[in-house]
Amino acid sequence: MTRTGPSGHVPFLNRAAVAMMRIANIVATLWILLLMLLIVADILGRELFGSPIAGVPELVKLSIVGIVFLQISHTHHSGEMIRSDGILGMVRRRRPALATGIDVFSQLCGAIFAAVLAWTVWPKMIRAYNRAEMEGISGHFTVPVWPFLGLIVLGSALLAVSFTIAATNGMNTLREQT
Repeated sequence: MTRTGPSGHVPFLNRAAVAMMRIANIVATLWILLLMLLIVADILGRELFGSPIAGVPELVKLSIVGIVFLQISHTHHSGEMIRSDGILGMVRRRRPALATGIDVFSQLCGAIFAAVLAWTVWPKMIRAYNRAEMEGISGHFTVPVWPFLGLIVLGSALLAVSFTIAATNGMNTLREQT
């Protein structure tokens, strides 16, 4: 999905962004595997020894958000994001340039939405860090909230970059079509 520049190579910033998206996706996948092991260990501890692992529900709840935001930019960049493009397909058959323009517009809207999300969550992450906000039951198990908010910021920022790359590629396609 990453197009080459005028000299025939992929621009450095695009390569760096895509590499970060891939790394985030790998981290999230490993996180899922570790979470599965933790859940199995918790169940075994609960059933066999009558002693569950403290904090597993809290970690699972926060992990789901972290995993989604770590994987979303790679999913979009890979072209695997769920989208309904039936109407766009009909328009593309009759007026390819118009369909490309609509797609560019939707990619730009996605970039703006993702950037606004990152911008909105950033101060909440800073506040959670400064206040040492925790999730869980005090005295039993607590985990800091700010790293998970940081993953929302990171994932949203990478998603904005992915949408921007797609919009740029679409604009290049539009130039070729006209």
